[in-house]
Amino acid sequence: MVSDQISSKDDAKHQSIWNLFYHMLISDSDLIMLQEHTAKLLNCSEHLQTWLQSCYGDYVQFTNQATLTELRHYWTQYVSTDVSYNSKIDVSVRDGMSTRCKEIGTSMFAHGLRSAGPLWINGLEALSHTYRRYWETGVAGGNTVDCTRLGQKSHANPMFAVSSAPLGEFAVHYGSEPLLGFHLAPTFRKLYCSGGKKSLPAQSDCLVEAAKTQFTNWCNVFAALVRTRRVCVQLFSGDAVALCHQLQLGVDEARFYTKPWKLQPLHLDGQTSQSNPQWPSINRFDVIDTSNLGDHVGLINMIVATAPLLRTSETSVLCTESLLAASDDPTSSLSAVLGTDIVTFSLFIGLAPTGLLAGTTFEAVSNEAGLQSISRPMGTQQQSQYRLRIHWKSPCIQSSSPASKENGRTLAQVSVDADGLAAWLFNIYKKMFAKEDLSNLFSAMQSMKDKHFSTDMQRYTRAAIVALIRVLKTTVLTDWDLVMTTFLDMVESDRTLIVGSNSLQELNMHLALFGVWTLPVLAQGPRRIQKTFNLQLRPRSNVEGILGGVDPPPIVYIILSVPRKSLDVFTTGPGKVSSTPGIHISVKQQFGEQQYENCFHTFHCFFGRATHDEKDGSIGFEEDNMGWLGSADLVIICPVPTFGLLTGPRSGLKVSLALNTNTENLGLYTSKLGPRLTVFETSVDDGRRVSICEHPPYLDTSKSIDSQKNWLQRHSIQADGKITGSAVQDSYHKATKLRIRTTFNVDSEEAKALVSGVSVAVAPASSSAVILKIGDSLDRSLVFPFPVQSSNCKTRVARKSSWIEMEAPIHVAPQPDAFDTWTKVTTRADGSFSLGTIPRVNLDIQHAVPLTTKKDESWLNLLMGGTLSENEKYLKDHNQDLSMHPKSELKESLNIIIQSFAGYNPRAMGQPIHNFQLTMSRNNSCHTLIFVSGLHHDLDLGSVVLDAWVLPLTHQRVQKLAPGIQSLMSAEPPAVGVSLSDRESTLWKRLLPALAERCRTWNHKASCEYRTKGEIPLSVEEDRSPLCCCGEGKVTSSFTKFKQWAPFAKYVTRIAIAPVFPVPYIESLMRFPDPNVSNAPNTASSATTTTQRQQCDSCNASSNKLLTCGGCGKVKYCSKECQKAAWKAHKVQCKK
Repeated sequence: MVSDQISSKDDAKHQSIWNLFYHMLISDSDLIMLQEHTAKLLNCSEHLQTWLQSCYGDYVQFTNQATLTELRHYWTQYVSTDVSYNSKIDVSVRDGMSTRCKEIGTSMFAHGLRSAGPLWINGLEALSHTYRRYWETGVAGGNTVDCTRLGQKSHANPMFAVSSAPLGEFAVHYGSEPLLGFHLAPTFRKLYCSGGKKSLPAQSDCLVEAAKTQFTNWCNVFAALVRTRRVCVQLFSGDAVALCHQLQLGVDEARFYTKPWKLQPLHLDGQTSQSNPQWPSINRFDVIDTSNLGDHVGLINMIVATAPLLRTSETSVLCTESLLAASDDPTSSLSAVLGTDIVTFSLFIGLAPTGLLAGTTFEAVSNEAGLQSISRPMGTQQQSQYRLRIHWKSPCIQSSSPASKENGRTLAQVSVDADGLAAWLFNIYKKMFAKEDLSNLFSAMQSMKDKHFSTDMQRYTRAAIVALIRVLKTTVLTDWDLVMTTFLDMVESDRTLIVGSNSLQELNMHLALFGVWTLPVLAQGPRRIQKTFNLQLRPRSNVEGILGGVDPPPIVYIILSVPRKSLDVFTTGPGKVSSTPGIHISVKQQFGEQQYENCFHTFHCFFGRATHDEKDGSIGFEEDNMGWLGSADLVIICPVPTFGLLTGPRSGLKVSLALNTNTENLGLYTSKLGPRLTVFETSVDDGRRVSICEHPPYLDTSKSIDSQKNWLQRHSIQADGKITGSAVQDSYHKATKLRIRTTFNVDSEEAKALVSGVSVAVAPASSSAVILKIGDSLDRSLVFPFPVQSSNCKTRVARKSSWIEMEAPIHVAPQPDAFDTWTKVTTRADGSFSLGTIPRVNLDIQHAVPLTTKKDESWLNLLMGGTLSENEKYLKDHNQDLSMHPKSELKESLNIIIQSFAGYNPRAMGQPIHNFQLTMSRNNSCHTLIFVSGLHHDLDLGSVVLDAWVLPLTHQRVQKLAPGIQSLMSAEPPAVGVSLSDRESTLWKRLLPALAERCRTWNHKASCEYRTKGEIPLSVEEDRSPLCCCGEGKVTSSFTKFKQWAPFAKYVTRIAIAPVFPVPYIESLMRFPDPNVSNAPNTASSATTTTQRQQCDSCNASSNKLLTCGGCGKVKYCSKECQKAAWKAHKVQCKK
């Protein structure tokens, strides 16, 4: 629709596109436009080939026919002219709106404030109003223009009324707010600067108008991309995790079902039928954005599904997002959802959060902290929100390729002790299934009365832990046979997960299905190995179907038909589902008075019935597409090990559908279902309700295990033989150190040099690389698989055996980083440059922030105050020496520059200061000039950015530009000097190339000094420039409008200066005042921490309970391990 209509000059059509996208109620003309366009789509979409030959086939494609068929189902309803049907959906939408309006009442809602960025403090009242009015009127913000245009006669928008909800009910999410998807910070700033406070309806009109402008701009850009054939959107409707696993295998045969509740195999027939050479089939990606799917399916599930699809490159990135809070403390949120510490998980999986690698972020995380502070009073039993965006990249920025050699560096592979890895996996296993620990039943129930966290939800089955192990087999070197036997022994011996023992068969079955590990009893049919393992199986019987065969397969599929009447327990009335509790299939065997039970939580279900052909005994299936609205039974397809079905008398074998045993289900359903929470149970002999098949319906699983094993064989890393890297785990199974051993051939120069007794030294080269110096002439660069404290590297040399081993502690943010890795600009293999963790920004399209003489510093103070972590705020408040913390010094300097330009420097009397000089505090010499031309919104990051120009000074340049510099120094208001310590000066020199690169619009020359000298920055010395010359003199109008800067135009390079924030899942942010406290201060500039935390001298962790060094009584540590790790560096000072 956008590509068809946006090129039109008809404003009414443009307005209709907006209405159809965002309004729940639309006009006659809007509805006619939708129906005409949908009719056109239906004519083009009889099948995939018809679609490809249409005018849309070049830029909109479908992963499979099933997706196209489903869309046609919705399109058919959009064009319906059935009066009764249209009246029904109209009533449904209006009733849904009315119900939500009553729920909203007069409450204030904070979730829309994310669209206001750093101006969130100004938007609570206005955005609460727009949200409320949206649900009252059905148009965005209830704005005057659209409400007037809609008039009295309106229709329910079919695009909102028709949904995939199980009961066909109105299913628009209660949090829906059209303005949430737009950047409104510039509009709020203009509203403030316009003078006089506008009424809420007037503010709403302005906000909607701004959103419409952004929407139109997006449509124009998309249409332009379509016209130039530079975009192709491939659509898929179904289960995202299943799609990822199917893409991993890269096979044509369906191995999974498309989505829950549907008996539809996942074929990728769209990829094979689309023969457009411009858009070939893709199963490896440079960027994967999962939105907040991890909130709903589990973050580990999402990572193990997508990580193998990520292309191996230093710029490839996996983006995850969460909205649901995982804990009270954001610093523990990521480790809580991972079930382990972030470092160990990242090391083993081969992807790390960039915040962990950098220790900083340019995203204004203080905005989210502020939103949390004002949304606390909204109630206790509601799900708490905390938005967390994480970018996962290769932990070795310098060499992210798994190839053993790259750019002359040798990259060590990750090797792990088998026992330590098994113990680590077992800890994650216990976290995944913590709900099965009934000893914590009372405390869990009490906790959920107070607060709800995302970790309270059960998202994992035994297939999840197996999928994790499967990926680890491609990233970690170890004795996997020993890992699996040890891990399984731990699981079998565990007595904490009381009901977990019932899932051992399921765990072993999925290990076999994923090709990870196969127990002998699952390697072949049970009757074939009956004597070998002394299996007590009942005799064969022809009445048992596939189970009575000579050689039944090791795994079969139970198909259980649950009567519709048994599902009434989940409804509170006709056709209304009250909840979606966790369920499982239980297979029980009765031996006299003994009963054995095995539970299976991974299955597929749909509404329909199984049909039996009396002639050939085959089983067919008929699906009821009405789902919950229909009358058919619930059919469940569940894989189970065969030997469990052949043990004991057949008459004692029962299959049941039951609820998972957890706090929620016990509280809600015990009175209805009994203590075992059984929904339906029947005997295996019940031929009407139970069938057993070799394969699930419509899926080709005959080669599934082989496909999985082939995938593992292709992607598993192999030992290098010459160089091995191993992770050293502590007593809690966390990886704390990395060890590299490199072995030389006996006839190599290195081996001969070692035997001759030459010295061996290790020099740090980067955060993850070291230079191994053997004698005076032999240097070898080695790369650890994760950043380390390379300055603390220990070395062992075996001269006769010709190997050298190095061991270094893993570097964990926010520990000091001697190389300031977060500032790095890296060189790609093709000679181009890329930023490691700093995001790019286009300064030419970012909205300028209007500056006024009003005292409106609250929003900027909140933003800049949020750049400090809790520990940095403590150091600042207590006048601690920051020279050992250059990043903290940098934040202070950035605050001076940004606040001074905004007019809050008292020396300028409210006027913006444009000129700054970076000077050395030890000699007051200036080595860099910065010219600031404007303050802009950084819309994606919710922050601000300075459009600035930098001039590194050298002795020659100072002589050449002396008159201009003298004139600059005497200008009014005068230039502000920013005093730097030696360490902060080095940090600035390292940062400047990145600040230039993030806003670069010019091309580097072939003779670029970065390439010819192989160094970025070129230098960190005072009298030398860190920048290449490629960007010098590329000035824009934002520079030339200042006449006094003309002498410097030839030499300046454009840079983007922005605030730097702490990473919320790494260190505590500065706390915002609690609105429940009556005397809480109003701005973050006056906020202080409620507790005065101190910092461990080794790992920089903040705590109130640190141990003091017994030698000097000055420094503190959080543990004995940290004290030992820091002793080498501390002992000199301690003895003083």
